Amino acid sequence: MKNAKNKLGGRGRIVLGLTGPIASGKSLALKCFIAEGACGLSADAVTAELLTTPVIYHTILRKFGSDKILTNGLLDKKKLAAEVFGSPAKRKWLEGLLHPQILGRIHSLITKSRKKIAVVEAPLLFEAGLAECFSFTVCLAAPDKILEARALSRGWSRAQYRGRVKAQLPAAEKYDRADIVLENAGAPRELAAKIKFICRFLEGTAKR
Repeated sequence: MKNAKNKLGGRGRIVLGLTGPIASGKSLALKCFIAEGACGLSADAVTAELLTTPVIYHTILRKFGSDKILTNGLLDKKKLAAEVFGSPAKRKWLEGLLHPQILGRIHSLITKSRKKIAVVEAPLLFEAGLAECFSFTVCLAAPDKILEARALSRGWSRAQYRGRVKAQLPAAEKYDRADIVLENAGAPRELAAKIKFICRFLEGTAKR
């Protein structure tokens, strides 16, 4: 992945990898970065786009079978996730197929942007070994009770939430691996203020 870092970076541009535990506020943080003038991208959105391309679509169908992962003729991300959730081998195969494509698409979008700061929301950034793709990694943080309460308020069952948490790195390990940890246990405006400060600092750094 060391080569990928060069692809996503580039002279005069800072690329942040944004991650965090489930319900830590990654989507909100990405919106805040965009509001501050950054080029904001979602790895999940890029993945959803790739799943509609003929080559990816048919390759996945051949692997898993249309009866398991289609909804109205389209690849269903939830069904696909359920199919690979309990199988490390299937998950590794899918990541091997998608990750190079995702990174290539993200690289293309960043290089087309004239903005000096780019932020890529990647929920499984550390799990996928992508940390070296970025100039810095930023991890959202909140107490476990708050994270679980947020997930339940979004319609998750407690069993679903805890099952997905177990499939990811422990939150504490994500915090330890990140270059920057942003506490997000308060109001959205508090997170927005922290992100504004980071952007102003990075803008000054990029100009040097």
